Amino acid sequence: MQRIPAPLPSAARWLGVGGLVIFVALAIWRVRTPSGSAFVHVALVGYGATILTFIGALHWGFAMMMPRTSRTDQWRLMGWSVIPALAGWSAMLLPVGLDIGVLLAVYWVHYGLDVHLAQSRAIPHWYLPLRTVLTLGATLSLLAVLVLTSGPVDPHFWMPQSGPPPVSAPSPGQSF
Repeated sequence: MQRIPAPLPSAARWLGVGGLVIFVALAIWRVRTPSGSAFVHVALVGYGATILTFIGALHWGFAMMMPRTSRTDQWRLMGWSVIPALAGWSAMLLPVGLDIGVLLAVYWVHYGLDVHLAQSRAIPHWYLPLRTVLTLGATLSLLAVLVLTSGPVDPHFWMPQSGPPPVSAPSPGQSF
């Protein structure tokens, strides 16, 4: 199907690049700063989940803008549009490594669906090239963190520990 000819809007270009700068900056920070790694890891995975929510919502918007779309196709587009948000949210609850792995997988599955959408629907011709660059930048940033960092990181450092508080031994001369 023919895509709608239109130049890449400068807002899409600059907002996309700005979003990519955040991915790259967080990845560099995570790789180079072991002391703050838990905080930065949460920030990176949270940002990745937030952007997944955004790109998922694009499919909802496409479904709304295609008045001749069958009910079945509307359900597919709108149904898929919520999956990236749920996957991103789930990734935030997973152990380190698996969290980024889930984000990487969903980014590329979503990209594959965008390729299919671009081939079968009339969408702006600039959409898929922009998504290609942004998906590559985001996933390379996530992959760099996955490959270049080591050691345990507890991204859930802010969660209260379960169980009773530890009991300390009484000091000499102190009674219970």
